[in-house]
Amino acid sequence: MEEGGKLAGGNPSRGRVENDFYATPKNATEALLSVEDIIYPALEPACGAGHISELLSRSLTTSTDLIYRGYGQGGVNFLTQDYSNDDYRTVITNPPFNLFQEFAEKGLDVTKYKLILFGKIQALEGQKRATFLENSPLKTVYIFKKRINPMRNGKEVDENGKGWASTMAFAWFVWEVGYTGKPTIEWI
Repeated sequence: MEEGGKLAGGNPSRGRVENDFYATPKNATEALLSVEDIIYPALEPACGAGHISELLSRSLTTSTDLIYRGYGQGGVNFLTQDYSNDDYRTVITNPPFNLFQEFAEKGLDVTKYKLILFGKIQALEGQKRATFLENSPLKTVYIFKKRINPMRNGKEVDENGKGWASTMAFAWFVWEVGYTGKPTIEWI
């Protein structure tokens, strides 16, 4: 419901974070790693400050981002980068939501085995995304039993030392190259 042109339930005074930097909390990645194997070598193409990459094998993971935030290699645009000579077995990342489908399409072109994206459950909505998802090797959607709150600008707490809260629900989306069945929903 909208109230005065602003979505109810959010904090409109904060606005959007610059460059959509909403980092993945450690517990979200740990939950994924308890149920999914990462096949190396891996690519984390929107690594931010390394929140996902730090939990992966550092020697076998390439971490890049368009914006350099002190981790990995900055200035790399995943959507335009040529990976034809690379052999990444897993692509794993938390893309900007407005580029979720573009990251999924590119990730499926890049990975040799598995693509894993952290995103809003809302990514399942929409005719264009639904058509893409129905015709992709989406294998599993892992929905969190407990609400996950992405970190604004990579910080665990706000300016008052309080943890972030969100009204949005998130999940891990896992594709496997060659998978032809229907996707399953699991809870973690």
